[in-house]
Amino acid sequence: MPLLSIKRYIQLIFLLIFCWSTNTISAQLEVSPSRVNANYEAGEMMYFEVVADTWGPVDYKIRYDVKTPVLASGRIIVNPNVPAKIPFVLEEPGSVICTVKKGNLAAAGGAVFSVYDLQAYDEEPADFDQFWDGVKAELATVPIDPQLTLLDSTDMSITYRINLGNIDNRRVYGYLSIPKGISPPYPAMLTLPPFGSIANIVTPQQLLSEWGGAISLTLSIHNTEPDVEDPNSYFPNNIADRDSIYYKQAITGAIRGIDYIFSRSDFNGTEMGVVGLSQGGGLALITAGVDQRVKSLLQTVTVLCSHVGHRYDRPAGLPLYILDSRGAFGSISHEDSTLAASKYYDGIYFAKRYKGPSLSFVSYADTISPSATVFAAINQLSHNGIVMHSTRLGHDNPPEFWDMRFEFWRKTFPSMQNNPFPWTPNTIGYNADAGDDIIIPSGGTANLSGTVTYNNASLENLRGKWMIADGPGKVSFSSPTSYSTNATFTQDGEYLIRFVVFDEPNLESEGEFFAISDFVKVKVGN
Repeated sequence: MPLLSIKRYIQLIFLLIFCWSTNTISAQLEVSPSRVNANYEAGEMMYFEVVADTWGPVDYKIRYDVKTPVLASGRIIVNPNVPAKIPFVLEEPGSVICTVKKGNLAAAGGAVFSVYDLQAYDEEPADFDQFWDGVKAELATVPIDPQLTLLDSTDMSITYRINLGNIDNRRVYGYLSIPKGISPPYPAMLTLPPFGSIANIVTPQQLLSEWGGAISLTLSIHNTEPDVEDPNSYFPNNIADRDSIYYKQAITGAIRGIDYIFSRSDFNGTEMGVVGLSQGGGLALITAGVDQRVKSLLQTVTVLCSHVGHRYDRPAGLPLYILDSRGAFGSISHEDSTLAASKYYDGIYFAKRYKGPSLSFVSYADTISPSATVFAAINQLSHNGIVMHSTRLGHDNPPEFWDMRFEFWRKTFPSMQNNPFPWTPNTIGYNADAGDDIIIPSGGTANLSGTVTYNNASLENLRGKWMIADGPGKVSFSSPTSYSTNATFTQDGEYLIRFVVFDEPNLESEGEFFAISDFVKVKVGN
């Protein structure tokens, strides 16, 4: 080998070693709440802890979300591997994100305050139901007109391309998978898409047919085949007009998908679920609220909640309608119209209309779906539910959540324990039961007793809590953190009481925990 080539070869080897060693020992920066579950009460002092492996200054900002004004900021000095504390108090229910920078390193951590007190910032439109009843009536005038083309066939499922009639002379496109090897009728699952318009943003979900024994319908929200990019995606979109917001036809497309499933003779007629991630999570929540045929909801890192938040310098989930109005138009009249129109597409108002079981995932360090916006929607749900919390992840899911979804579906829809795949587990995961609804006389005491199980085995040593979810007066619990308690009420009327139990098996190691809830109605007096 020539001398020059040898030198270049040696230089290359040293360069590769340098790059490898640099990546191996690269600097680290982390920020996290001092309390491991990242939950605090409004008005309580908390600390964000910053850890780096080198000495130096760290700049920090604390905000409701990355688009809202700064609540606190400053600079601290960190010593290697020694937590440096940033004190903070939030006087109202909410969530915050703390972002830190040290040189070219950056990190984010989140915390939540009075999580069960989080609600919508504004009242819903008075004609909310009337509007959506009109939209559904409009859709009903359009023939379903299913067009199916064979795509794939295996021993356990058969898959088709499908498109259906939709409003505004559009079609809704996607994929349909049907189980093979087991006899109908089947349950059904509608999967709604994450944000984006690139080719293959939507793919067939044969796994739901093969592992769950369900009809699996996966839909796009664009006016093209899902493996083709739509050049007009998300347009037209007049955000100041409730009838011209792009998501209107996305929602009617989801309803149309359910129409089609209910038209099939191999569907069992009752077990209809919806599932989605990010934009799909928001659309799943909205669909569950607008279509009472939905009996199971699975949502994760959900957007489309709390659109009005930025009007009040509070967090908002995508799409950022208020900021889009300000950036594109800059007039208060357009912003007012946008504020009014966006309320008809806010997941918070749909959540209160859904009356079935749910599985949700929320991440506290999510800068796309601020946790307060998601919790405000989850707090409207009034049926048995499971919420998986992550104190560390961003806009993402832990692997455990994908296992939990099949457990949740097997619990929710018992027929999903029958499937073509021969080795699918039969576990059904968590379940809470707050007891039967009761009636007591004025001034009486309600005796409440809750249980929680995992795969039907009782869990008796977990931390629990009783609290009022809705009602005309105040409620006092004799033992609010016990599984059994007595409740007294300040006024007559109907109350909704939440029983929630917390399981924290991976809290220390993974920053994950579960809240398993159920509700009981107590009617006091006549």
